[in-house]
Amino acid sequence: MIESLYPGAFRATLENGLTVIGEEVPSSLSVSVGVWIRVGSRDDPPDRPGLAHFLEHLLFKGTKRRDATRISEEIDAVGGYINGATGKESTFYYADVPADGLPVAIDVLSDLVQHPAFDPAEVEKERGVILEEIRAHDDDPDQYGYDLFVSNLWKDSHPLSRPVLGTRATIRDVSVEEIAAFHRRYYRPANMVVVGCGALNREGFVELVARHFSAAPAESVSLDRTPPQLNPGRNRHPREIGQVQLYFGLPGSTAGAEDRFPLEIVNTVLGGGMSSRLFRLIREERGLAYAVTSSVVRYSDAGAWIIYAGTAPKNVGTVTDITLTELERLRREGISTEELARAKAKLRGHLVLGLETNAGKASRLGDAAINEREILSPQEIVRRVDGIGQEDIARVLEQFVRPEVINLAAIGPVDAGSQTS
Repeated sequence: MIESLYPGAFRATLENGLTVIGEEVPSSLSVSVGVWIRVGSRDDPPDRPGLAHFLEHLLFKGTKRRDATRISEEIDAVGGYINGATGKESTFYYADVPADGLPVAIDVLSDLVQHPAFDPAEVEKERGVILEEIRAHDDDPDQYGYDLFVSNLWKDSHPLSRPVLGTRATIRDVSVEEIAAFHRRYYRPANMVVVGCGALNREGFVELVARHFSAAPAESVSLDRTPPQLNPGRNRHPREIGQVQLYFGLPGSTAGAEDRFPLEIVNTVLGGGMSSRLFRLIREERGLAYAVTSSVVRYSDAGAWIIYAGTAPKNVGTVTDITLTELERLRREGISTEELARAKAKLRGHLVLGLETNAGKASRLGDAAINEREILSPQEIVRRVDGIGQEDIARVLEQFVRPEVINLAAIGPVDAGSQTS
């Protein structure tokens, strides 16, 4: 049975447990379709970080019916685009195609995720590709610096601390058998969500997905996950780069928590854009940094509120003091009525802009479904944002602005770190 979620949006569950979600967009001439799997880098075996990401790469290297070239040719032949990505908690594969290319997209994506070939020769070639990806990642100061910060963000070396790409050592050593076993364990219909948005109709879309996925058996998947705890402390990571990258980690809301909306308001006021407090104080008024941002990273069972600034070594102490002072002022004074109204308007605008494309619609639905979060209509989200008052702001400030548990990392020239003590 197909369940209506809100006008145009629907959900169905196949007998084998596969969830199908979609949104009809009658004015569209294209479709964005994706397959989300509830497995990411936090689910890698402790001695095999990077396995989920390696598997994602290999699914594009051929199936029992198609080699890598044919996969690309079939999508190109309908004027489409195909790709994939691995995150901390999920992996997804997607295609954007003109409306008449939807059957091909579903056929190719279902083949990729269900019937990978794992040809040993292709595995070895892709092993080299990923090793080069890791080298490029490590050469990028921003990406590598963020990984260093996250490596100490959670207590007890929690799996969320691990880099998605893994390490050179584990990628060199992982075997074809380990990769195939990982696929068999997690790539099951009950652990998948298929999402389509655009020029489709609900009955036809659900029937098309069922035709390509129903043969897979109904097998449950057990995720061995434990909630992480934020790791307070100060960490210095010496690197020979021009700037010092400063990261401040505070607790944040989980992916499904109702407080994610008021916390996003507070984040917007603090560092979420060019009118934010930190951007104005650190960059516009003092010229101490080029990049100054804050954001909330949400997981199924945890969240982190992260502030970032990149600055010259001589300015580390000043930027740190300004940031900590603003956090204290935020906790003590809250936000003004004008700031609250402006942040609401910005969040409404970002929601509208993000849903201008079918890919944006599909990403929102897929993220909600894979995190088992209530799927809200855009209008309902706007209603909840508009309903946030100063009492809600005060509640999240008390809950999340906690300097006593802050995790502060300084990445850059060795002597600069001493200024953050």
